[in-house]
Amino acid sequence: MEDIARIRENFPALEHSAYLDTATTGPFHKRVHAAATRGYDQRLKEGLSIPEYKEWARFIDDARVDVASVFKAKAEELAYTKNASEGINLAARLMNLSPGDNVVIPDISFPSNAYALLNLQREGVRVKWARSIHGAVPFEEITRQVDERTRAVFLCHVEHASGFRHDLERIGAFCRGRNLFFHVDCTQSIMALRIDVKASNIDMMSSAVYKWPCCPLGVGFFYCSARLLENAIPESVGWFGMEDRWDMPQPPIDIHIPGTARRFETGSPNFAGIFALAEAARIYRELGPKNIEERVLRLNTILSERLLGAGIGVLGPFQDDNRSGILYARITDHERVSASLAAHGVRVNLGHGMARISTHYFNTEDEIDRLVSALQ
Repeated sequence: MEDIARIRENFPALEHSAYLDTATTGPFHKRVHAAATRGYDQRLKEGLSIPEYKEWARFIDDARVDVASVFKAKAEELAYTKNASEGINLAARLMNLSPGDNVVIPDISFPSNAYALLNLQREGVRVKWARSIHGAVPFEEITRQVDERTRAVFLCHVEHASGFRHDLERIGAFCRGRNLFFHVDCTQSIMALRIDVKASNIDMMSSAVYKWPCCPLGVGFFYCSARLLENAIPESVGWFGMEDRWDMPQPPIDIHIPGTARRFETGSPNFAGIFALAEAARIYRELGPKNIEERVLRLNTILSERLLGAGIGVLGPFQDDNRSGILYARITDHERVSASLAAHGVRVNLGHGMARISTHYFNTEDEIDRLVSALQ
């Protein structure tokens, strides 16, 4: 990876603190911020005509290639969403489950994943919990919950509540071998850890992008594999998701949805957010997915070693294959630690007797040392 000092110049927030809280919200990269504000500046200074709106639409359609390439998908398999929850709910409905069917999900998954499935209970669908053990969810526990009525496995690539990273390829192979749907929430890993939806046999994937991609709130994406798209009927439809979105008969006498994931988009999207997402995808490609992942994981390992060396307990630590950019450190005095972190200029997330610490590619070992000093 190129000189870290030069990379850090693109993140003004790093001038004010040791920012180790990307798992909450990522700081803006200057280029991402500029991409997002371009649309607002245009409307402020010039307004927005229909031809200009159409140009924006062409841009975000073209950008699907860049965004989908982040996780080795095709542009046709990508839909833009408002957030991860929108995609998760799409996934829950697209499975067309029947009464008595069940879905397996880890008990520590981000709540939106569980809520979308629990919402199906009124239709007779059961939720089966794969139990976590000290923040880890063993592969064997997931498979143990699968029975003859299981139709899907839902999970977060990286569990927000522990930082545990699932082996997507192993779980995906298991699901494909048993003809189960496999949905992944990648909000805590996208553009930090590499994902290959094809190699991992992922059927559907949802994400917000305000964390590791360092993009605005209010935008995300939903991946739907080509094999599912063939029979995927959206519950909600709108003009923006039609085959020809500019054909507006009065009155419409039929619905013509495209053969792509664009069918899941309804009305005008968050253009500014998608402009930013497209730029983030370009930055990710420029820096190199492998380089970013290696640095994220190396810093996480250094963080774990230095915390343990200072006598500070951590959740786990997990095996190398299950590490991510998130680590939880145990704290005993919330108010004292909070004041100490502020005095040292360190940003992390505190709660429930733990400090959630995030290491992204722009972080440094010096920042880790500042954090350890603040926690002692």
